[in-house]
Amino acid sequence: MNAITTLPPLTRWFIVLALFVALAACSPSRPVEPTPASPANATASPISGVVSTPPALVATPTTTALGRRGPPLGTFFFYWYNCPQQECNADQLRAVPPGWLTPLPSDPDPRDGLSYSSYNYDWYEQELRTMAATGIDIVFPVSWGDHPHPWFQQDRINLLVQANGVLDQPLQIGMFLDTTAQQGMYQEFLGNGYRFGPQVPRLPLSDPRSGYFFYNLHIRDFFQRVPRAMWATIDGRPIIITYTALCCDNLELSGALWRAVKDAFRADFGVEPWLILEETWLNPQALAPPDGLPSSAEAADGVYRWGTALVGPYTGDLRGFKVSSAGPGFDNSRIPGVSEPRIQPRDEPPGGGSIAPGAFLRASLAAIPPDTDLVLIETWNEWPENTAVAPAAYTDRNGNPLPPDFYLQIIREWRATFNPRP
Repeated sequence: MNAITTLPPLTRWFIVLALFVALAACSPSRPVEPTPASPANATASPISGVVSTPPALVATPTTTALGRRGPPLGTFFFYWYNCPQQECNADQLRAVPPGWLTPLPSDPDPRDGLSYSSYNYDWYEQELRTMAATGIDIVFPVSWGDHPHPWFQQDRINLLVQANGVLDQPLQIGMFLDTTAQQGMYQEFLGNGYRFGPQVPRLPLSDPRSGYFFYNLHIRDFFQRVPRAMWATIDGRPIIITYTALCCDNLELSGALWRAVKDAFRADFGVEPWLILEETWLNPQALAPPDGLPSSAEAADGVYRWGTALVGPYTGDLRGFKVSSAGPGFDNSRIPGVSEPRIQPRDEPPGGGSIAPGAFLRASLAAIPPDTDLVLIETWNEWPENTAVAPAAYTDRNGNPLPPDFYLQIIREWRATFNPRP
């Protein structure tokens, strides 16, 4: 310990953080609900709730057995709903999905009164089947760890896994780490309540406990709930996509944070995650770490941009790995408390052009380069911000109804005609 105390303060911080995260990762895990049966040749892991699968069985997103061409296609899936019971005012939406106000019409057991809800197994199964039929390869559930809302707890992932397991060809599951949760967790830890937002103090990465809120309270439990056979991977490494860096301060230490998180993950699961950071994690501050510490770009494996449903398509390139994002449009004008609403009409293509239903999504998908490695649709079902593509009661700009699967047809057409570079 005397040798450590002679190092510069920030270097000591990095060592303490890495040790804290790695050692805390060995703490007992909470029990998890049963998940679908694992392959017969899978072996039990000493980590609770995890099944270790031989490397040959770990699925990697590539062109699928069904013959869909091109890079793997993923989408962000939001399970923070409990409709019609809580926070389900249809007046705040531009398009209302089936089950928002009444039980799902295809729900075989609507007696529980649940419809568009994270409590409802049948809702998960219907959403996943629709994704698969659209050509989606990877689902990225938006994860906040354990949120104060009981319908948005981490254990809801168990239902998604169970529903995915009944598909003839289950989707691959990656993690969408909504880093807003880290701000809320930290404030709750300090006794201030679960608070987040621009007016709330951020989580300082200079606090050596910061890794605890990312890994121990969030990432580890997520991957313990998803069987390895369902992990979405790149080169055998499970994919984590992060939300923005608005949660945190001291971003010059972000590379050290993510490096420590990846080390802890490898200690628990025997493999390092494939980390795709939102571009705000690679701002000038994050790219200028103190001497001896890695930058965020050195710790990351890919970069993407959140907000392409509003600002247009984008392809991030980090060391040759390309991630393309596209969305259908944006409108948060009906969300209470939004002082400066932002709107991108769905029928106006990025940068201008001919107005037509779905023009923004069509043009965004058409802009995806042929050599991209991963394509992300933003989003499957973020209804309040009107970025969803899932079936709903969409209309054109004149109020005329569109087919419920109108935007899914656009994705299918793009998928059928996209010519990837060999």
